Amino acid sequence: MFGALRLFLAITVILSHFAGDVYYKHFGYYAVRVFFILSGFAITAALNEVYAFDLKRFWANRALRLLPLYYLVLMATLATILVLPIETARFTSDWAAPNLNELWLNLALLPMMNWAHAFRVVMPAWSIAVEILMYIYLALGCARRKSYAALMFAAAVAFHTLSFLDESGWDIRYFSPHSAALGFSIGALIYFQRRENRLRVPPRAILPLLLLWLANTVGGGWILSDDYARLEGFYLNSIIGAALIAALADWRPAAVLQALDRYLGELAYPAFLSHWLVGFAVALAFFGTDARGTGFALAAILASLVVATFMAALNERWVEPLRRKIRRGEKVTQSPLPDTRDLGAAGA
Repeated sequence: MFGALRLFLAITVILSHFAGDVYYKHFGYYAVRVFFILSGFAITAALNEVYAFDLKRFWANRALRLLPLYYLVLMATLATILVLPIETARFTSDWAAPNLNELWLNLALLPMMNWAHAFRVVMPAWSIAVEILMYIYLALGCARRKSYAALMFAAAVAFHTLSFLDESGWDIRYFSPHSAALGFSIGALIYFQRRENRLRVPPRAILPLLLLWLANTVGGGWILSDDYARLEGFYLNSIIGAALIAALADWRPAAVLQALDRYLGELAYPAFLSHWLVGFAVALAFFGTDARGTGFALAAILASLVVATFMAALNERWVEPLRRKIRRGEKVTQSPLPDTRDLGAAGA
């Protein structure tokens, strides 16, 4: 039962980008980090229980999940930039200086995990590229054994500790691709702990944990300082997010709720992927190309959900049948998880 959580986190990211107040920035940072924990959990489960470390099937499925919609949004965004160069440049500086060399990097996707690019066509490309890097770590071995996941976690803790001690700054602790190893390793460890029956957070804890997450997110930069939001609150966010994911993994609601949850989860990735292009369209039509603010953010969220519905339908028609064929390989164990098909930030 992770679909609704995925969509909620995607909406939180959109709010942080378009609300127009620096206060909301860390909302997106926190949501992305919970995404990473969820992906670490889901991909570790999928590698062990769906693909049995058959990496050919795993990567084929990952490519089908991530890339068709990514390139669809990239091409639509690029066409918009070429047709409306002045308006798109006003909406975001990332679209202001298109050039061929940067375009090739956008097409390759993986180079976009480095945030320092003058021309970023699909803004969420950074987090997608980082996810792929983490998939590589997990597939190469960190998802095979609990001890390997623990080593990944220890390396991530060392990275974050050293980046704090040498005063590298917030950008290193958040935007550096390797900083994501903390969330992914936590997710992998949740999987192994649950498999060994050593970690059980009861489903009744879901609502209190969600409220605690909201309190930590909303309080940072408002009741508590910006420094708290980027340090203590940032790491507390991961702790709460990990507990929430562990609790959701044990929730077994009625079949109708499971179906609804799965559908909501299918909207998360296309909404997250397309929200800058959709936001530009909303701004151009109703607000002005330099629009920001809570009213604009809410309109962009609603429009993104509408567009995501159509994108999910296209994906279900043309891509998901292929992914289902790939997933039909023999499972090596009885899965203790509710459904390994749709767990991660971008689906497993």
